[in-house]
Amino acid sequence: MGFLFDVIGPLFTLIGCGFFLGRRRKIETEPLADVAIYICLPFLLFSTLVRHPVTGLAALQMFAWQGGMYLCSIPLIWLVARLFGWDSATRSAVTLSLPTVNVASYGVPVVLFALGDEALAVIMLLFVYGNVFGSSLGVYIAAGGRQKPWQAFASIFKLPLIYTAAAALAINATGSAIPDSILDTANLIGKAGPILAIILLGIQVSRIQLRGNAVLYGGIATKILLSPVLGIGLTLAIGAEGAVRDVLLICSCLPTAINALILTVRFDARPDLLGGILIGSTLWSPLALSVMLYWIAAN
Repeated sequence: MGFLFDVIGPLFTLIGCGFFLGRRRKIETEPLADVAIYICLPFLLFSTLVRHPVTGLAALQMFAWQGGMYLCSIPLIWLVARLFGWDSATRSAVTLSLPTVNVASYGVPVVLFALGDEALAVIMLLFVYGNVFGSSLGVYIAAGGRQKPWQAFASIFKLPLIYTAAAALAINATGSAIPDSILDTANLIGKAGPILAIILLGIQVSRIQLRGNAVLYGGIATKILLSPVLGIGLTLAIGAEGAVRDVLLICSCLPTAINALILTVRFDARPDLLGGILIGSTLWSPLALSVMLYWIAAN
């Protein structure tokens, strides 16, 4: 029970604060999200990667895991869609729900509270990979093939995290010394990001209407059953160990990312369905995470 109070408790307290704030007040979330994504998280990424460099093998394993989640989800959901007769928009929404995980506003706080700063560098790099694949393959999936692959790929270079990660990796490769005062400041600014992001998650959830139907419940079941199986299977397949293994196992149990909802809105790919899957997987996640974190602690 201590774990529930120490890790899950603070997270859902913040989500609850955001939820009630969203119900009571009309909050403009876009400017706050921009602060988290374009200021706080790049600072956090830079400071953690410089202080806790990720090895080449670990970086490769995380890239393979995130890529594998996308590449396995596409044919798997195609088969499910054929079986249940889903249309193209429904197939796109459910496909996006599987490989996208809410790293920024959920995974980062969980890892920070449960595993500490050293594992933070691992999940921050995975956050970069998630944005890379979401801005390329994710865009292509949401567009239902209506966008050319090169157009989807070009959108990767609009992400500030790409350049922040490159700068941190270059500093590590050259052995350049960064004063502790700069890294302390970056870390202080950066750690405001996960707190702000998880409050924003609560606000976003307060605005989504959950209307039950067979397709929605099927999509939620697909996410909460197949996504952990894929994630855990890929973690074992790539031979991840230590902090990399623990972070990937945690991410296997995370709910659908808010960025996936944004993509379905942009390309009219059943945002109502994706929003329902996001809520359903978020409500389910405390149980899945509790089981996973107890298993990690025991092993």
